[in-house]
Amino acid sequence: MVHFVQLLNSIVTSGAEAHATACGEESMYNIVISHVTDTPFLYHVHPHGISELFGNLIFKLNTILGFHKPDPAPVIECLHGHAAEVINATPIKLLGIFDLRITKWVLMLWMALFLCALVFIPLARKIKNSPMGSTSRWVNLWESLIGFVHDEIVEPNFEHDYAKKAMPYFCTVFFFILFANYLGLIPMLATSTGNLAVTAGLAMFTLFGMFAIGTIKQGPLWIFSGIVPHGIPFLMYFLLWPIEVMGLIIKPFALTVRLFANMTAGHIVIVIFLYLVMMFQSYLVGVGSVSLSLIIYLLELLVAFIQAYIFTSLSAMFIGSSMHAH
Repeated sequence: MVHFVQLLNSIVTSGAEAHATACGEESMYNIVISHVTDTPFLYHVHPHGISELFGNLIFKLNTILGFHKPDPAPVIECLHGHAAEVINATPIKLLGIFDLRITKWVLMLWMALFLCALVFIPLARKIKNSPMGSTSRWVNLWESLIGFVHDEIVEPNFEHDYAKKAMPYFCTVFFFILFANYLGLIPMLATSTGNLAVTAGLAMFTLFGMFAIGTIKQGPLWIFSGIVPHGIPFLMYFLLWPIEVMGLIIKPFALTVRLFANMTAGHIVIVIFLYLVMMFQSYLVGVGSVSLSLIIYLLELLVAFIQAYIFTSLSAMFIGSSMHAH
């Protein structure tokens, strides 16, 4: 029996080594793609590194919630340039169509939401219990950021009465994107705003806000009369109206691509610089690559804030402009 187990172990080991050889070295393409795409639904029997442990956590969570059914036996697959023993899973789709499995992007969205609640619920209580104003630097920091959103984003784009009503939404959008962006700068985590589905979902709220506010302020037919400049010749209306409608639809598309591209580009550049160390295997290249990566990382700290500001500011501008006829 012992000899049989030893023989079986040698066969499995040799098979894994042959598969590893067939896998070859990790390519730049695979490294970049694995960084900016979702975690595969795999359970690593022998996890290496935090990212694979993170993937195992997501796999277990989907199994517990009944969103997929793990395969009975592990298989050997080529992952990141080496052979890995993993367990695949079959998704259990709702109505046979919708795949509800939790991905790393969903988990990062939950973390951003949790941070918002963790910061602002105690903050609101502390402000409410301090009618004369708080002397805490922590409270003053967040109050200054909220004041920034009000003075620089909401107030310039809305009438005074509507600015107060719009503040909760735009504060939520700004800080949610801000936390999501900064979470993506933590090693081994992911930037949820670097996913098109996430940025498209945020942009759809902007589109809904444009139609809702336009309908409330200008009436249900504002889409026909409110977006075309007044005083133009009658025949010009049939030329300008389709153009204005296209512009209305393109606005959320531009928001989607802008946030996605800016949050993804910086991460790709950092990964490429770090990959140069493995490519050239030189101390000189290593020092240069790490230094450039650090500079890009510091710039990403600024970009994360700027992109949250730009998305929220443009959303306020688009929604605010729908309150008035052209």
